[in-house]
Amino acid sequence: MSFIRYKEFGKKEYAYEVISYWDKSIKKPRQKTRYLGVVVDKGKNIFEKPLKEKIRKEEQILDFGNSFLLHEFLEKEGFIKILKKVFGDNTGMIFTLLTYKLCNPGPMRLAEIWQNGNIIKYLHKVTLSSQRISDLLIEIGEEDVYREFFKKYLSFVRHSSDGLVLDITAIPNQIHMPFTQWGYHDEEIDKQIKLMLVLDKATSLPLFFRYIPGSIADVSTLKPTIEEIKRFGIKNTYFVLDAGFFSEGNVTLLQNEEIQFMIRLPSNRKLYKDLIDKNQDLESIKHAIVYGGRGLFIKKCMVDLFGKNAFAYVILDPDRRGRETRRMLLKLDEEERASKDIDFRLKKKGIMIVISSVELDRDGVLPLYYSRNTAEQLFRFAKDDLELLPLRVHKEESMRGYLLLIFIALIAFLLLKERLGKKITVEEALLSARNLKAKVFNREVVIAEMTKKQREIFEKVEVIVPKVTGI
Repeated sequence: MSFIRYKEFGKKEYAYEVISYWDKSIKKPRQKTRYLGVVVDKGKNIFEKPLKEKIRKEEQILDFGNSFLLHEFLEKEGFIKILKKVFGDNTGMIFTLLTYKLCNPGPMRLAEIWQNGNIIKYLHKVTLSSQRISDLLIEIGEEDVYREFFKKYLSFVRHSSDGLVLDITAIPNQIHMPFTQWGYHDEEIDKQIKLMLVLDKATSLPLFFRYIPGSIADVSTLKPTIEEIKRFGIKNTYFVLDAGFFSEGNVTLLQNEEIQFMIRLPSNRKLYKDLIDKNQDLESIKHAIVYGGRGLFIKKCMVDLFGKNAFAYVILDPDRRGRETRRMLLKLDEEERASKDIDFRLKKKGIMIVISSVELDRDGVLPLYYSRNTAEQLFRFAKDDLELLPLRVHKEESMRGYLLLIFIALIAFLLLKERLGKKITVEEALLSARNLKAKVFNREVVIAEMTKKQREIFEKVEVIVPKVTGI
């Protein structure tokens, strides 16, 4: 069976015949396409196709596959529709910049050079001069645009009731703006702003971000974040938090809001020391589990957490204890050996304590806590792969617009990652697809033959690659 699919490129609409057939070799249905031409009358199926005998002059050879894959995939997912609703005429430029960030990360000032070698210059005819990019960041960084995006996006994204992961990172910079302040993060003091991410635990998709002055302690950011989450209608289900958020005020807040939570207990808390002192039998076979190829010990204890019952899980990693103990002993001097707390410092090596407001299955404690790693991986990806750092903006609106662009690129990355599965990475897919070239003629583009790998990638994301398309 066959049907006609229509695509808009520039100001024209093009028609393709899509033919479905059964592939006996892989025992799956497949599709192939045939270019019909420019649409003249859609109702009567009248199309105009250049005469074959007409000699065509080749004008350019461009990268085709990477931007075409992203464009068609995000179109199918409905994500580009969300961008159009929020950003209107700026959608083409936003998509071009997020594609640049994912396919060829680099400074924004080089985006125009990349654009000139990619088919995206015909998919979205936009100007990528430094001035135009600066203007765009200010436009999309307006407070009402920022909030409208989250309103539309959160109605689109699948948000489970499985829980939320909250994490925060520092973005060092020397930009003179009110949010850039001296702050302490990861044992370093620097001029910085802070970026908070809220993720859906089940899907790993980012739901929301906030930026915070660098001098604000992590522990002080939870209450305002909860208030913002409420305004956007994100369900307060189960929070997974790092030790930086632990305080009596935050725990009481979560209890009063009836938000269930898991949080790591800081080692400087009296409760931490008491739990280690009371659980000397931790290395018992009855507390042993295997997780991620490691042998660990986990013991559950009921505790009083600021007036309410909670469950503490004392977790010992023997391999980590051995490494940390060795490093400590090699560095000890005579004065440290005589210190009063030396025995406790040795006892706590390799031990982590997490507290949950509800009782958990012992085997589920570590998978739940380490779901936090997704946020840390996204922060690393944004900083290293998307080149979030260094910030090259000088106004709050520009900064908010730039962070929003990075956030949109993270969403696109994760949507594609989910569809590709575990056998093909996003980086591998985009690099392989980039090698699919296209020859540009006067009125149309002829796409080169695909390799086996490229065909596998496009089939994974259910995108059909035409042999010929118009411009």
